[in-house]
Formats: sequence, C-alpha cells, structure tokens
Amino acid sequence: MSTFFLVVGSGMALVLGAAGAVALVTGRIVLPWFRGSVSRPGLWGAGALLLAGGLAATRRMPSGGSMPLVLVGLSLMTAAQLLEEPRQTRSGRTVGSANRSK
Repeated sequence: MSTFFLVVGSGMALVLGAAGAVALVTGRIVLPWFRGSVSRPGLWGAGALLLAGGLAATRRMPSGGSMPLVLVGLSLMTAAQLLEEPRQTRSGRTVGSANRSK
C-alpha cells in the first residue's frame, strides 16, 4: 500500500508542478477544468508549484513538515479563483499600468 501512495503522490506532484510552471511562465492554464474559473493564472501557477512541492516533500520531511507548503499552495490557488480579473481599458491595457509605449 505504501508503494501505491508513493506512485500516486509523485504523479500528482509532477502533473501539478508542470501545470503550475506553464501557468506561471505563459499565463495559460493547461488543465481544462480550471480554464474558465481561474482569473489570475500566475497566482494559480505559483500555488500549484507550492502544492506540488509539498506533495513531493511529504515522504522526505518529518510528520507534518510539508503541511505549510500544501496550505499556502491551496490558499494561493483558491485566491486565484476567487479574485476578480484585473479591469482593462478599451485599448486592452490593464487599468493602472504604466504607459510603456514611450
């Protein structure tokens, strides 16, 4: 039974880590069931990377040592889904962003 949890946990950590890295770098959500609900892909990607790190470190850390990584990752992923999208002007720029075209 222990080998089963090692394989499943490692697989989940790899998938979440890859999806988080893609979301953090490109700003796109790879997992199709999260695409419509995530308004801030960078924040979601950072949370997914922390969650993947917590899952991967579960076997290597003492009891409960990886729990802060998992909790912070889950809270960042939740915040990415609950926060509103940044407002944009009619030109497509985000409100409050500096004018970088000069």
